[in-house]
Amino acid sequence: MSVSGKARGQVDEQVQLDLLSRQIGRYNLVVAVAKRARDLKERIDSVLVPSSGSLIDRALREVAEKKVKILSGGEEKAEEEESEE
Repeated sequence: MSVSGKARGQVDEQVQLDLLSRQIGRYNLVVAVAKRARDLKERIDSVLVPSSGSLIDRALREVAEKKVKILSGGEEKAEEEESEE
């Protein structure tokens, strides 16, 4: 039985998602994707970024492609303190 191209893409995405969740943890992945999706939503609302598809899918894709840097709790606090100075 052969797998269609669309189904194969979904399987590949699922495997990539599983690997990513093992690397950074499911909780961290969910938080990172949610923050990025909110950021994209704000940019779309301000007309800086055109809307194209699901914001969650786009945010997840950007995290998977390492276009978004994921900071741990300590790194995030340090970065916030630096930006306040």
